[in-house]
Amino acid sequence: MTKTYNIKQTSVFLWIFSLLASIFVGAQLMILMTKMGLISKDQPIFIIILVAPIIFFAFKVPRYIATVDIELIIDNEGLKKKWLKQFLFQNKPDRNISWTEIKDFVFEPDRQFDKFKLTLKDGTKFKFHHNTDHNNIDDFQQFLFDFERKISKLNTENGKINNIGRGKTIYETVWGLVLAVISFLIIFATIIIFIFFPMKKTVNYAALGASIIGGIYFIFQVYIYRKSR
Repeated sequence: MTKTYNIKQTSVFLWIFSLLASIFVGAQLMILMTKMGLISKDQPIFIIILVAPIIFFAFKVPRYIATVDIELIIDNEGLKKKWLKQFLFQNKPDRNISWTEIKDFVFEPDRQFDKFKLTLKDGTKFKFHHNTDHNNIDDFQQFLFDFERKISKLNTENGKINNIGRGKTIYETVWGLVLAVISFLIIFATIIIFIFFPMKKTVNYAALGASIIGGIYFIFQVYIYRKSR
């Protein structure tokens, strides 16, 4: 049986780079317009009006630069990857991986970029990231469900048990545990500082809040994965 899945693959590096580059360019344009007198410092409403489209385009640009379409095919021979579109300055060949080549697989969920990874018996890796913003517009979730079901079936055929294993996510490693402890200490210290040592300077509450939410998410993932394992 053959099934085909259309998936949007994301480059985390290109996504972050294009996001920061867009914000930087937008900020420089605002500074230039202020120096030219096109924006008055005495009327901050105009600056606020310009910030909105800068943020909008900063999150829009990565959708085109850091995201490409791929096609994954599951059949009786193995897993096939076909590039429908490639990242800038990239020309990689399609990939065919037979079931007998695979040592283990990992699906690592994330608040923004889920990761799917195969480790082959020769030590090489096959992996890609998927932006969670695309969960409802491509076949990634269905691919994960069918892939795990296929692996389970292969592992029980002809009396072969656990022929293809499940690898560890970062949440199940010692390094993940260390990061979770560090995240907890940082969050705890931040709360104590805000309660007992109020900041006199203006704080970027949006960035601070996003960092804390990310840290809490990571801590809970470590707890959930280690408990279930």
